[in-house]
Amino acid sequence: MSCKLKWVLVASAVAVAAMFTACDGQGDQSKKRVDVLPEAQEPVASAKSVVVFYSQTGSTKKLADIFVAARGADAIELQMVQPYPSTYDSTIAAVRAQRDSKQWPALVNAKLDLAKYDTVFLGFPIMFGTFTPPIYSFLDSNDLSGKVVVPFCTYGSGGRKASAAELKELEPQANVTLAYGITNKRINAEGGVEKAKAEVESFFADLESGKTDEMLMGGFSEQRPLAAEDSAVFAEATADYGYLGLKPLSVSTQVVAGTNFLFVCEMKAFGGPAVQANVKVFRPLPGQGAPEMISVEK
Repeated sequence: MSCKLKWVLVASAVAVAAMFTACDGQGDQSKKRVDVLPEAQEPVASAKSVVVFYSQTGSTKKLADIFVAARGADAIELQMVQPYPSTYDSTIAAVRAQRDSKQWPALVNAKLDLAKYDTVFLGFPIMFGTFTPPIYSFLDSNDLSGKVVVPFCTYGSGGRKASAAELKELEPQANVTLAYGITNKRINAEGGVEKAKAEVESFFADLESGKTDEMLMGGFSEQRPLAAEDSAVFAEATADYGYLGLKPLSVSTQVVAGTNFLFVCEMKAFGGPAVQANVKVFRPLPGQGAPEMISVEK
């Protein structure tokens, strides 16, 4: 039964109960309420949300579980008919071949029943700067028109904004929102899931207030040349990210409960061509931990 029809029936039941009470002044009014109102008081089913995700190594599943718990959403994990190889290099080769040919992998559960959902949280790992090929398979098989689509991702070298922008292009009839992303290293580190939970709650607050990526960049100082202190913070925060080939060019800061640093960098990820990237680093207050790389945005 549709929500609209159910609402009509509920409203009718309420009206009937009121009529019986008004017309039967001699009867047992409380008994008639008991007979009629349980159906009338049944809440109308609210619009539901679903978390649809593909996880290659388990990192995105950790993040998907956070979204499911935070919103009480249903969950659907996309499964490939032929999974990617077990080794990193072989997976990269397979993904590169799919992207070059635009032959997207077959999914066990490509076509989903999304009619009852108004919001789709769509999760994926980033591969080659945007969402992984199984997401193309999902998009080709399902109509997201009219739905709110909230992207979230895990990554090694960025791609949050680029993947959200591509999703908007591919789904122009959907309302694609601000995206959330976290590095694989951060969510898999000790305490990483708890950090992600806190960030996801802040992310929901940003969504509800209508913030954009541009608005979230507010509060930083103007970019300036690096001082010795900035270079030291950058070196400590990115020590485990040598594969990104990061070279900081300038920096701006934002004072919070600690300090956010936004470094404009040259990046040669995995020995590839040089591109410009924004690297966000957070340095806690003294005695509360070491500087940490929060995000990479190309």
